[in-house]
Amino acid sequence: MKNVYDFLPKAEKNACENLYPEEKDKDGLIAQAADFYSESLEKAETLFGYPSYNVKLSEKTKALLLMHYSSCFSNNCGDISEANTSNYALDSKFMERKIVRIFSDKFGMGENAWGYVTSGGSESNFCGIDLAFIKNPDAMLYYSASAHYSVTKHAAFYPNECIPVSENEKMNAEALKSRILTNYKAKGLGANIVLTFGTTKFGAIDDIDDIVDFLTKHSIPYFLHVDAALFGGIPNNQIDAPLLLNAKERGIHSVAVSLHKYIGFKDVKSVFVSVCKPNGTDIEYIGQKDTTVTGSRSIPAFALYNHLKERLFNVAPYEYVKNINFFENLLKENGINYSRCERSNIFVVDCPDEQTCKDFQLSSFSVDENGELKTKAHFIIFPHHTEEMMIKAVNRLKK
Repeated sequence: MKNVYDFLPKAEKNACENLYPEEKDKDGLIAQAADFYSESLEKAETLFGYPSYNVKLSEKTKALLLMHYSSCFSNNCGDISEANTSNYALDSKFMERKIVRIFSDKFGMGENAWGYVTSGGSESNFCGIDLAFIKNPDAMLYYSASAHYSVTKHAAFYPNECIPVSENEKMNAEALKSRILTNYKAKGLGANIVLTFGTTKFGAIDDIDDIVDFLTKHSIPYFLHVDAALFGGIPNNQIDAPLLLNAKERGIHSVAVSLHKYIGFKDVKSVFVSVCKPNGTDIEYIGQKDTTVTGSRSIPAFALYNHLKERLFNVAPYEYVKNINFFENLLKENGINYSRCERSNIFVVDCPDEQTCKDFQLSSFSVDENGELKTKAHFIIFPHHTEEMMIKAVNRLKK
């Protein structure tokens, strides 16, 4: 007879059986959950269309996660840099600061960088836009038509202009510069800008250095936020990978990176990191400044910190490109047309039949090709994809 915990690795299975034997599951909830999670594991093997990296957690990270969720509730309220200023003692901000430091060092944000762990990339983008107007209030917000939908959503709260894109989703830099210069000369408006380091559909990278050079040349006050949700999580030792480096030197003020995408953490979290911080408001009730979008956050801090160290510092330098090269060769060998931005792990193809899209969980979308809308789909290739599964996917595309 099948055990409800059979889908788990041996150690976890034994732990669950000891903690809650199957015969105690009177309402069948454990069995229902077991069906859900075992089916999810199967579905994860065929996930190609969305940027979720299903990394297997180390035994140490799993132990730290279990400790977090088995302990009392902790909440990192107030500003990350304020410690011992409140009577509330159940926080892990000393670990949250270490997590932020990993990314400030990774991106080159400088010794005085500020940030925090957010609920996800959307909150990080909100924080970047809000901070832009705190530091540069007399400005217009500029963002790409291919920016993440969270940017469009939050832009509605500020004066904004959406800039068209050129080929493969990259922001049209010339159009952006023209609008910035026009608004600056006519109205004295500075520029608050959201650029993307790896767009959602194609993985395109906006022309950061060219745009910053233009702003500097014309002495236009600006704040630049970069959404690096997927590519920002790639370890810095990776060969032929799109890496965001030397951010402060390049004139970047803030960066957002998702922790559940390339880094593959099992919780929807993000890190926002900036070369500056908001002043915040003193909140008497918590005895701290309120500088974050949500005010507080609950973080499995030790598990996340350990996972970050393992993923960012202990991987082989060819991990990023190995499967990308294999998949690209498969497409070429089988005569399948595709589009791929430089160094991207995203391959855009003509949208296959509906069943193939469902079987491989492909996202479909419309693309303007010479004035005609074409339906496309993309494959996002990660190190966890097996050669067998990639071969199956390409064979389906041939039909």
